[in-house]
Amino acid sequence: MSTQVPRESHGYLEAVGGVRLHYRAWETAAPRAALMVLHGLAEHAGRYQSLGESMASNRISTYAVDLRGHGTSEGRRGYVSRFEVFLQDVERFRREVQGLIDPSCPIFLLGQGMGGLIALRYLEELESAVRGAIILAPWLATALPMPRLKSTMAAFLSRLLPALPLRASLPPGDLSHDDEVARAFVADPLVHDTITPRLFTEASAAMGLVLQRADRLSAPLLFLLPGADRICDTGRSSAFARSLPARDITVSVYPGLYHELLNELERHTIRARIRDWITART
Repeated sequence: MSTQVPRESHGYLEAVGGVRLHYRAWETAAPRAALMVLHGLAEHAGRYQSLGESMASNRISTYAVDLRGHGTSEGRRGYVSRFEVFLQDVERFRREVQGLIDPSCPIFLLGQGMGGLIALRYLEELESAVRGAIILAPWLATALPMPRLKSTMAAFLSRLLPALPLRASLPPGDLSHDDEVARAFVADPLVHDTITPRLFTEASAAMGLVLQRADRLSAPLLFLLPGADRICDTGRSSAFARSLPARDITVSVYPGLYHELLNELERHTIRARIRDWITART
């Protein structure tokens, strides 16, 4: 049974270029582990409150950051100059979290959607003290193929008008079977519907690099994939995960579920799976 009472707080850190990033924390006394959360495109850390409270009540202190250009963090909405900036931001966030916990406490990483893409690239490029990572519905390819004309136009605009705000067009009804999730997404003032040409082209390049540099992934990985994802291509993610040479790789596909597993009707099962996987590696 859970006996720990989470302590919720907010914090800030200075990221690349002096950009101020906001993060939320759900902490517990004497944690067995710490969990860093990277959210998806257009959303923010506050949408992971239920996860944070659940993990902290099971002795896993949880920290969720608003990525630059998202939530209450600084930066142009839906924009990044280079994808590598996200990776550097994550490393600064990791150092921030490391300073908040006991040096012996292991750190795990969780990435949803675009956050999953960032997490994988981070693990490929940066030496870190992360013990393992949970990857949920990563943005390794869109569920529907991108028309060539649209990709060509995005590449052109990335050079000419890199910060031009465009609609991300994320259908709220494709996030979860829970209608309340869709209503809350639409009403949330911290959710935006913006992507810029530069972020699109940088993310597209990052998807290719994830595949090319997969041999660098050595940390334990848990892939949780929705079988009916209408936003990201589950088939691509599953094939990628099952091709990895690392020994501690777990892949679970949940038939019929939509993109945001943590907000699906079966969210309690998903959270328990994450908790048990982390606990087994501490």
